[in-house]
Amino acid sequence: MKYIIVPEYISCVLLALISVYMLFDKKTSSPKETTFRISLVFSLLSIINNIISIYAIENAAQFPVLLNIYLNTFYFFSIAIMTTMVSITTYFTMFEGRYGEPRLKSAIVVSLCFFSLEVALILANLETGLLFYFDENHLYHTGPLNAIGIVFLSIAIFNVLLFGVLERKRVKKSFRLIIFVLPSITAIMGFFQYIFPTTILSGTIIGFSLLTLFIAGQQQRARVDVLTEIFNREAFFHDISRLCRKKTTYRIIIIALRNFKQVNGQLGQRAGDALLYAVGTYLSHLEPHTVAFRTSGVQFTLLVTNMSQEAYEAMFCAIMERFSKPWRTDVCEAELYALFADIQCPEHAAGVDEVIASLEYATRLAKQDPNGKPVRFSARLKEQFARRNYVIAQMEKALREDLFYLNIQPVYDIKLQCFSGGEVLLRLDEDSGRPISPGEFIPIAIEIGIATKLGMMVMEKVCQFLQANNSAEIGWLSINVSSQQDEFDDTVHHLEMLLEHYGVEPRCIKLEITEMVLLEDLERAHATMDELNRRGIGVYLDDFGTGYSNLVNVMTLPFECVKIDKGFIRNIANNPKSCGMLQTVVAGLRSMKVVALAEGVETEEQDNIVRELGIDRIQGYFYARPMPVDEFVWLISQRKPETLLLE
Repeated sequence: MKYIIVPEYISCVLLALISVYMLFDKKTSSPKETTFRISLVFSLLSIINNIISIYAIENAAQFPVLLNIYLNTFYFFSIAIMTTMVSITTYFTMFEGRYGEPRLKSAIVVSLCFFSLEVALILANLETGLLFYFDENHLYHTGPLNAIGIVFLSIAIFNVLLFGVLERKRVKKSFRLIIFVLPSITAIMGFFQYIFPTTILSGTIIGFSLLTLFIAGQQQRARVDVLTEIFNREAFFHDISRLCRKKTTYRIIIIALRNFKQVNGQLGQRAGDALLYAVGTYLSHLEPHTVAFRTSGVQFTLLVTNMSQEAYEAMFCAIMERFSKPWRTDVCEAELYALFADIQCPEHAAGVDEVIASLEYATRLAKQDPNGKPVRFSARLKEQFARRNYVIAQMEKALREDLFYLNIQPVYDIKLQCFSGGEVLLRLDEDSGRPISPGEFIPIAIEIGIATKLGMMVMEKVCQFLQANNSAEIGWLSINVSSQQDEFDDTVHHLEMLLEHYGVEPRCIKLEITEMVLLEDLERAHATMDELNRRGIGVYLDDFGTGYSNLVNVMTLPFECVKIDKGFIRNIANNPKSCGMLQTVVAGLRSMKVVALAEGVETEEQDNIVRELGIDRIQGYFYARPMPVDEFVWLISQRKPETLLLE
């Protein structure tokens, strides 16, 4: 009898190529990967043995009978191993990330029981000939149970389908189709093998199954985070894109670890990885309607569909409760503090970009809350977010079309008895002409990283203004600098170039900075300020008295002037302690020859008090409100001639 074994050759080459790929794959082996590799090895050995045994059967006269018996026995044995290992590999893929499930153990036990039964029948064949036997002429004959491999393959297919149905709600969606399609195609090929027994397809069936699992595994790996074995950021984007297209109602929960950097530094990277894996495992086991993702280093995301409001709230509270308890792993135990935010779509965000932007906004708000309260995206928050985006759009337009403009609030000099300079304030109007408060757009500018760009623009406008009004004897103008140390240094270099370009005297410019700008590197800040003072550019300390500033740093750094915050001045008339503290501060500044400037003076009573305490300069509504630059020029021009001589 002649057998057709070309498909076995093709399967052998195919599995060999997969084996080469797996050989160079350095990924840490999971139970699924391990069983797949074992299946691959036995499949290759089985197909090679099958090819040899077929050749030996066709040329039986040239081979000892005993060798033929052993070759064919090993053929049936290897088929049994292949069927069992492929089944177990499928189960591990089905239960990926849930390897401790009792149902997985049951599936493996069932497969091993049928494997044991098949092995017993194969060994019994040596005496019974129920599978095959050789006659006295060395000719091969099939026994009544020769199709045992097909029978047990059918049983394995049935078991996979059964457990696939039982686990259909918890199996990853990308693998559900494979669970039902792969057994169907395998069954068709097995039936073809049964109808045409001379066409050998046993290795082909297993090879096709392994190839399908391999391709599915590679696709899955592209969507799975290597460390935590849950889905990654790309998978999250893919899933919400699909849900947005279908306009399905769903919820997203953001869980960001707040203290992981400290935990990782204290316990080590290995312990940190174990903790991240533990968090990922916990989140992936929450609910059948919940899919877990690791969307960044210490940020996890849950995508929730088809869940009632009551069940969702209960789960949300349970997650928060879990993060209030320690996390234990084989390596360590630690407390992981997390911040939480959630959003319901498409109620609060529809398109993918809107969803991502809303999540980032909610997460940012959660990080800013010192009490760690969860941010639940609501209609009010949606409106607030829309307003924020509108302000950003207005700022971007204003930068493109040069729509920002300046106001100046005059500063009164008590010694000179006139307005000697002013603070430059940036202003922006909406398209309708309605002003946008600096208290609204400046924090947003800092948040999105354009504050330094706005600061440089203000410097250029101020230099242009001073050049155009060179004959008006403006005095000095102070400019707020809201940037970090590195950007502050860049700002200083930019200002120096502008002064030279527009021919402006350095003494006309003062830079207002908060102490937070300088705290990163006080020594470096001191050097920068010394250089500014040598060039004639004074540095003012802004917001003194808000809780950030202290006299120690004022004494350390060469400030020309300290601006006492309006919050300090507000209660000075009714609070003797505030008055006493201010008196101490002013006396200390005078002893250091630093100018003291009081902000926010709005009443005559406040004015009298700060004058009595020895304040040098006053800024506030009691003297003048912020005004357009042309009005400021007019106001400055009203100074008496003798005042100009005193300067």
